[in-house]
Amino acid sequence: MSLGSMRVYTRLVVIIFFVQSLFFTDFLGSSHAASAFPFRNVRIGGKLPSFEITSMDGKEFSTYALKGHPAVFVFWGADIPVKEKRSIEALKAMEHLRPFLENKGIRMLSVDVQGDHQDVIEEVRTKAGSSLPVYLDPTREAYKTLGIFVMPSVLLVDNKGRIAAGMGYSHDLIPRLKGEVEVMLGEKTRKQVEEELNPKMVSKSPEETAALRHLNMGLVMARRGMADAAIEEIKKATELKKDMPQAYIELGCLYVESGKNKEGEKALERGLELAPDSVKGRICMAKAMAQGGDLDQAIGDITGLLFRNGNNPEIHYTLGCLYEKKGDFAMASREFKKAYELLKKFNLD
Repeated sequence: MSLGSMRVYTRLVVIIFFVQSLFFTDFLGSSHAASAFPFRNVRIGGKLPSFEITSMDGKEFSTYALKGHPAVFVFWGADIPVKEKRSIEALKAMEHLRPFLENKGIRMLSVDVQGDHQDVIEEVRTKAGSSLPVYLDPTREAYKTLGIFVMPSVLLVDNKGRIAAGMGYSHDLIPRLKGEVEVMLGEKTRKQVEEELNPKMVSKSPEETAALRHLNMGLVMARRGMADAAIEEIKKATELKKDMPQAYIELGCLYVESGKNKEGEKALERGLELAPDSVKGRICMAKAMAQGGDLDQAIGDITGLLFRNGNNPEIHYTLGCLYEKKGDFAMASREFKKAYELLKKFNLD
């Protein structure tokens, strides 16, 4: 197929996608609830691959040394302010859980995978109040072997060297990780942990009720193409309830679609801090990244989402748009076609 034909085909599939997607607003809108696993090259239940990290004094440590011992890895970096802030909070969470984890015989490993300067590492440790020794990843072996695409991220490994859980940082990291440990050790069931993490709401406060009303009105306006009005309504929701992740993510996405990257990234960062597994939030953050000029990183982040969400047409469609922007029309056509096929399948089902 010639380059000209490829472009025509790409555009045709895009048009078909949009026509089809009109019938699947509810499906695509629910994508933010999907769970994201922050490692591309491994899976839950799989064996932890071998890699080596280095202590601050230059001594090498291999994952082989963990044989028979469960462990929690915290992979972090501080090359930009938002990562530094979240890394500090993640290490604070590890310190909070330290007595619990040590009592369970679980080793904790703090790994800087960004190649930060020693002064930066010490500053992060100090702010976090962390006494955990820090390991380095000088050749990025751990980073590449695991396929880390969210930082900070946590990896839980059982006593047989199998991956029990993986998660990015969130405001509820402490109870989430504690629950995963209890499930891994057979002390609690998955259902028990989920019920503890998501207790049933007895009633909503007046503020929450009003915030939901503004959020829903904003979503209606957004569907009608009234972006500015939708932004104003959803902003009201975030002002009334400052811990509503969906409102921040929807607001951030609207800002990005309107070309207001700075405002969009700020809202999305807050939304992803509250709900780090939000697929919609990560899609919009990748779009913002691409609009800001970091196209390859955006493609990498979206590709990482496919690891656990391969049947999500919105991810394939977004990836197609990014490849088209890069000028890789063959890859763009492949992703657009996959998105269309998935939408067609859901329609038939």
